[in-house]
Formats: sequence, structure tokens, C-alpha cells
Amino acid sequence: MRAGSLIDKCVERGVEYADCTSVTYKKLRVDYAGGQSTINRYAGTIYVFKVLWRGRWGVYASTKLGEEVLDEALKLASASAEGGVRLAQRRPVQGGFIIGQRRSIADSDGSEVVEFLNSVSKSLCELFSDVQGFEAVVEATVTTRAMISSDGVNAYEVKPSVVSCFAARSSSGDVTMLEVFGSGGLEVLQRADPKHVAEELAFRLQCAPRSKVLNPLYRGSRFEVVLSPDAASKAVQVAVEHALSPKSRRLLAKGGYEGLTVLDDPTLEGGYGSFFFDDEGVRAKRKKLMESGRVVSLLHSRETAYLYGVEPTGNGRGLAVPPQPLHGNLVVEPGDWKVDEIVEETKLGFLVHSAKRSYVTKDLLVIEPETSFLVVRGELKEPVKLNGLAVDVREFFSSVRAVASGPMGSAREVTFGCEVASYSPSMKLEMRAF
Repeated sequence: MRAGSLIDKCVERGVEYADCTSVTYKKLRVDYAGGQSTINRYAGTIYVFKVLWRGRWGVYASTKLGEEVLDEALKLASASAEGGVRLAQRRPVQGGFIIGQRRSIADSDGSEVVEFLNSVSKSLCELFSDVQGFEAVVEATVTTRAMISSDGVNAYEVKPSVVSCFAARSSSGDVTMLEVFGSGGLEVLQRADPKHVAEELAFRLQCAPRSKVLNPLYRGSRFEVVLSPDAASKAVQVAVEHALSPKSRRLLAKGGYEGLTVLDDPTLEGGYGSFFFDDEGVRAKRKKLMESGRVVSLLHSRETAYLYGVEPTGNGRGLAVPPQPLHGNLVVEPGDWKVDEIVEETKLGFLVHSAKRSYVTKDLLVIEPETSFLVVRGELKEPVKLNGLAVDVREFFSSVRAVASGPMGSAREVTFGCEVASYSPSMKLEMRAF
């Protein structure tokens, strides 16, 4: 049965809204370990049917499209405890959209990927003789997303993407990981020079055994913390999700650093989180969330846009869940500071070169550093072990003290089944160490 016929049946049953999205993917995955590689291919299609019935969402996913999909979605809607959903009006998107790639990996034999990984492995062994093992996984995917709705959406999007994960281990048992990702084909991988990847892995492994335990007297104290581009990207992504979402109780209560401007740009070329239209059929667009430290917009789905009395921003996202406000590519605009100047202006604090992760717990945004250095009177000292650095998520943006002019780092996540990313230069914040 065609999706259009199912939607017509939904309308006949009195639903307020219905849409059907088909996601077809083909993937090439290269697993590399011990100098040997394994190449696998995957392909498939999933259908996601969403209905809004009596103010309640019903979402059902299946590998087959039939009338039972409609029945299950209506059952889920009738069983939902949350009701009263209303959707803001929007212009339904129509047409086809394709994110370009210079050379496909998913359609190749994978030999160029293996060659790249061999180069990384060779360079790593030359740079760091204590390497015990090197492993990598590269996944290249081409996803076609097609959507049709009861109110006029009829569009599709083709998106190629690449995610590469490199892991190295020393004989002392220390392990480090590095990711390279983006939308596109082989060029995503080629932008990361094999020698540069090896140098970064080697540097982290060399620092690990030299890292000293943090002085117990420092625990709980507030410090100036310089975040590398990648570490800043991880932190900003979490801060926006928890402080600039209209569904969050942690809405930003204070202004931010006057030199801080944050965008959401789903149209960013090469961005891992790029898309042309969201999962509600709203055309994606570049928008400012914070300008010079002042909040100017929030991320909105059609539901939250109705509640706030504003237009949808094209951020209603969720593959097999009711659409939620979610960014595509967060971008922190470069500031006026050079990284060296930021460090030189730091009297006592830390430089976080790489971070394992960033998350929120009990209203605290926590960064777990992997490689960090003590900074005393503007000079980098020995590497130190930090369990974590924390700041109240509602005060994250007001805790920023400097934003560098470049270079840009990146971080990625998959949330609600959707690819999202953030891009930022180095930043300095006031945070507590523990």
C-alpha cells in the first residue's frame, strides 16, 4: 500500500495530522585492527508513520508499509498519557534535495579507506614506539529520506555521511580515541591528514603516564579553564540542548558573554548535522540563537512554536519519536582572542586539550577531561588528571570569559535517531574542578 493511501485513510478516521517518512540507507563499513581490515555492506528501508489524534502523538516504525502500520500508530496515540498537542502553521516543503559528495565511499570497494588507515597506523608506530594496538572503524552511509504528509509535504533528501573512529592503546594500558566525521564522501576522510591523526593519538598517549594527580586542595575551587576547540564543541552542544530548548526547565536565566554568538546552521556545507527539512516538513534555515551574549531565538518544533506563539524554526526532529526541538549544526562564531593570548591571560587554571565527554547532572554541566594541563601565570605546566570540571548549566554562557578566533573544533551525537553536531573555537570559562 502506498503512503498517500494510508494518510488518506487517517484523514477519513478524523486525525488532526499524519505523515509518513521512509528512510532508505546503504552503508559500507571498514573495521581495521592489527593491520587487517574487514569490509561489510548493509542496506535497508524503514517506514515511520506519525499521527496526531485527539491531541496525542502516535508513532510507529516498521520495515513494511501496510494498513497495520496505521492501526498501530492510532493505538499508540490512544494509549498516550500526554495530550493537548497543537501544531503551529507552516509552509509544507516540497521537492528534492541532495547533499553533494566528490567521491562516494559507500559505492566503492573500500580500498582507499584501507590505504588511509594503513597510513595512520604506520605514522603512529613511527611517532610513538610504545603503541600496543591501533584500531579503527569507518562507516560511510548514503541515506535517502522521503516524507509525505496530510497537509501537503512531499519531499525527499539524499545525504551522504562519513564517521571515522580511531583508537590507540599503549603498553601501559592507556587508551585514546579520536573521531573524524561530516557529510560528504571520501573528502571527509581526506581532510584529516593521516599524519595529523597519528600525531594527535601519539600526543595523548604520551601525556597519559606523565599526568599528575590534582592537588586535593584544589578540589571544589573555581578556576579559569581553557577548552580546546573539540572540548568546547562538546560543552556547547550540551549547554544549548539543556539551556536553550523551549521544553527544558533549565532555560537560560542570565545573559551570556558579550563576545559570544551561537548559530544553528542545518545548511552548513560538510556539517555532520546538515539537513534540508526537518521531520515535520519545515524547511531548514540558518538562525542565531545567541548574539553578543543575548538570547535571540530558541530551537522550536511545531508544537513548541504554537505554545510560544512564534513560527517554527525547522528544528522539529525525531526519527521514531514525536518531533522534539533539536539543532542541526551548532556554530560558535570565532571571537577576537588568539589561543596563546587566552592562555597568557590565565593566572591559575587548566587547559583541556581533549575531553572524553560532556553531560548534565543535577543542573551541572560536567566535562570529563582526557588530556589536561595546569596553567600557572600564563604558562603551561605538567599534565594533570582531572575527574571533572563543572558549572551550573544555566550559567554556562555567562561563565565564558574569552572566545578564540580559531581554529574550529567539532563534536557529534546521534539524538532521537538524528545526526547533530557542534563546531567551536577555543573558549575560556570559569569552572569548578573536582
